[in-house]
Amino acid sequence: MRWTVGVALTIGTWCHDPGTVGTVTTLPEDQARLTAALDDLTDALEAHLVACTRSTGEADPAVQAAYTALRTAASRYDDLLFTLLDEVTPWEFAEGPHVEVQHDEARLDTLCVLVRRDYAMEDDDALLAAGREAFAELHPDDPEAASADVSNAGRALYQLLHAYGVDGLDERAELVGLRPRGGTVWVQVLDNEGAATLVEDPFAIADEEMLIYRLDEVFTPDDPMAE
Repeated sequence: MRWTVGVALTIGTWCHDPGTVGTVTTLPEDQARLTAALDDLTDALEAHLVACTRSTGEADPAVQAAYTALRTAASRYDDLLFTLLDEVTPWEFAEGPHVEVQHDEARLDTLCVLVRRDYAMEDDDALLAAGREAFAELHPDDPEAASADVSNAGRALYQLLHAYGVDGLDERAELVGLRPRGGTVWVQVLDNEGAATLVEDPFAIADEEMLIYRLDEVFTPDDPMAE
């Protein structure tokens, strides 16, 4: 069993009410997480500037990758600042960059959306508990069966997805013991041959040459001090 001991640290910060100053109490591990997120953000800003100054055109993949990394770092810092200090930034996060490929209009009869989301499993007990709660919501007449049904991570994920869907799982990820590591969304043209693979081999049709839109989000790992 691992025990974690924290010592409270008091730092000064601006309150939401203009003209007043207060203090908030921040644990060292939370301060470390904020510092790591800030470091990631400044690194991403510098990398984005370098990519922009070396851009080869509007669809330069290096600029697109730097944009995605910057957006991810800024969003993570913004979320942590609000979660840990109840403070906000002035940023608004627009939709990420996309790649547009010209195709013959006659081929745009069918589109395919491929979604991948990766998570690190950090708390098995929390995942099992969340899976059992999802089971109880789906089967209110038989809540006692939850423990027997959700006996492993696979069943927990099944019940969570069954109850809340893919987006619902993503929204609850950290609460159920999962840490988001990143994801990607591809939208591409799908021909008749590719459409026939929906059940047998649904992801074999991924093809960058048929790509219309792509959005990547990659989350940098937390600083080891925050674990």
